[in-house]
Amino acid sequence: MRIQGSKVLSQWPRKHTLTKVDTTGSFDVVARLHKRRGFFFSDELKDRGIIGEFAGATRTWKLNTFGQSWDQIKYTCESFLDIASKYGLNIN
Repeated sequence: MRIQGSKVLSQWPRKHTLTKVDTTGSFDVVARLHKRRGFFFSDELKDRGIIGEFAGATRTWKLNTFGQSWDQIKYTCESFLDIASKYGLNIN
């Protein structure tokens, strides 16, 4: 599944656990209209127990999966999809 307006900027195929993501066409669009601006994304992640993100970052950010189990990675992915769906972003 993919959130429309988001793209991975890191090298393919993946050679390490750090991934750079550009969400200017998805979560940043929501941030422009949300009363908490970019902090809405941080709030949503914290509510789901996901920590370590830079508060207010909705344009480009990095995600590191080092040391996470597959269940934790799946939970993180599902959380991004839940947030996207909550704010009406298209999911392909």
